[in-house]
Amino acid sequence: MNRTPATEPDATDGDGSGAGAALYSYALPLRKPLVTGRGPLRYRRGLLVRLRDRDGRAGWGEAAPLAGWHGPDLDTTGEVLAGWLGAAAPFEETEALAARADTTLRDVPCAWAAVAGAAADLAARRRGVPLASFLAREVSAPGGPPAGPVPTAALIEGDTPESVASAATGAAAAGHTTLKLKVGSGPLADDVARVAALRDAAPAAALRLDANGAWGAAAGDAVRVLARFEPELLEEPCRGLAQLRRLQEGSDIPIAADESLPPLTDLHRHLPLGVAAAVLKPSALGDPVAVLRAVAELTETGTGAIIGSFMESAVGVATAAHVAAVAAGPAAGLGTSALLHGDVCEPPAVRAGAVQLPAGPGLGLEPETAGGMTLLETFG
Repeated sequence: MNRTPATEPDATDGDGSGAGAALYSYALPLRKPLVTGRGPLRYRRGLLVRLRDRDGRAGWGEAAPLAGWHGPDLDTTGEVLAGWLGAAAPFEETEALAARADTTLRDVPCAWAAVAGAAADLAARRRGVPLASFLAREVSAPGGPPAGPVPTAALIEGDTPESVASAATGAAAAGHTTLKLKVGSGPLADDVARVAALRDAAPAAALRLDANGAWGAAAGDAVRVLARFEPELLEEPCRGLAQLRRLQEGSDIPIAADESLPPLTDLHRHLPLGVAAAVLKPSALGDPVAVLRAVAELTETGTGAIIGSFMESAVGVATAAHVAAVAAGPAAGLGTSALLHGDVCEPPAVRAGAVQLPAGPGLGLEPETAGGMTLLETFG
């Protein structure tokens, strides 16, 4: 988006009542480039939506598109959000806003996630309950309000066997029982050496490997070579749901769809999914309530559902953590905040291998304008 930064609104902007919306951008550098099968990632850029009611309570949602995923890029998503928010007043009715987003933003999933997430956060704050409790009620989740913490996999960094082993030892000592390693960015022999080092360093850990679709036609060979390390899961060894299904049919290693997962609006057409698991990232897919309904559909048709973050800011990570608490599935993939050099606010803490749900109503956190945010526009 190419917009002139607006003046930071006070508590009575817009119509003078305090109700309104704002759109922010952020750019957060990674502590060091993250090498994936799709290339290195050095910065994370995204947008934050803030919805505020007449009493000054604010709900936050995030839009952070990445290349290679469903939906428009960041600039287009920002333009869609600005146009949508400009026509969305009044902002007081969170249920009406969420319902409208569900019907008008589905083709722009990150924008849908931002508006619906902010509306859910604000609705939870107005009720004085954590977002997870609000979401559990919305989907009639069994077992009562979730309390967390949420077990999460540790993302292991390292481009040599030695650095992988060191990181794996540290993660296991910190209480993580599931470790995830990016593969596919170099020769298969190098991946084998790194995976072997990880397995030797943490023999009792559940091991997830993520190729981000990089192996393509060579995925079958990679799966056969890596089978001896007994990975719990192999994410996106190739691209496309049909290709993943064929690979799963001929492999004993559980295969997971991530980037190849159909949009939430089309998921029902592809069930049963035909792979062992699906990685659902609320910031990439849409309304957190719709994500939880997708979890139920996947589970009912024999596919495991893993909730993950999207290398986004603390707002998106916290949203995903609350969703994961309700989903109550396998270890989530929420340990990405440590990869960022700075954030829009303090991200959810990770202790003893689990993400702690922030205390307080809603998301339980408050973004700060000093945290790398730029105000783009206000509405209302």
